[in-house]
Amino acid sequence: MSTSLLFPFPLEPEDILRRRAAILAGLLARDAGFCAIPVRSILPSTLGRMLRAYDGQFFCGALLHAFPELRVTLSSRLTSAAGKFVYTRAPGKGPGQTEIRMSSDFLFRLNEGPFDLNGLRVATPQEAFLVVFEHELCHAAQLALDGHTGHDERFCALALGLFGHTQTRHALPTRRTEAAQAGFRVGAEVCFPFEERTLRGVLTYVGKTATVMVRAPRGPYRDSAGRRYQKYRVPVGLLQKPQ
Repeated sequence: MSTSLLFPFPLEPEDILRRRAAILAGLLARDAGFCAIPVRSILPSTLGRMLRAYDGQFFCGALLHAFPELRVTLSSRLTSAAGKFVYTRAPGKGPGQTEIRMSSDFLFRLNEGPFDLNGLRVATPQEAFLVVFEHELCHAAQLALDGHTGHDERFCALALGLFGHTQTRHALPTRRTEAAQAGFRVGAEVCFPFEERTLRGVLTYVGKTATVMVRAPRGPYRDSAGRRYQKYRVPVGLLQKPQ
């Protein structure tokens, strides 16, 4: 796909701040759950309103002209990425499906800032949510312009000129980061209660729950040394340090 998007570019930093602030104020005025810190909820209509507001403020309507079926959804399954742009090519020459997935796992865990992401420092979870969304919009814009997208020079130029982003990474706390700060790192030995016992094993993954591999003579999992293990999914809050 090759589409010319007609929008002001590049924008002055003050203009970017003004447009972002106007969008945020409009969203907060209509969604009480989104106003709270940490955020309690966000309405599907708020996600749609956010997309339309950005398309009008920054793209002069051209983004939704290029992708009229573009959707914004909230995903609890995104635990390592705060947002994701998904494009599925259709068979033949038909239009593909486009979607921006925003992580509720990140949004609902954020308290007061500041937060550093994409080279910007913002004060609230709501602002952080918008900056993540802007990053995904740049993927959509580059796809419309070039037929592909990635974190290349073209993408970085769009992110800087449209939204003032100077980087492509965020420093928002992941569940793995929070667990490590509490002393539970992947590869460490941990304990946890299970059926009136305390089991001991190796922490291998941290997401919404932790994965712990516990030695078991008849376990279905085997390491390179031939030792067998049973896998357990454990709420992170139940992890304990071995005594």
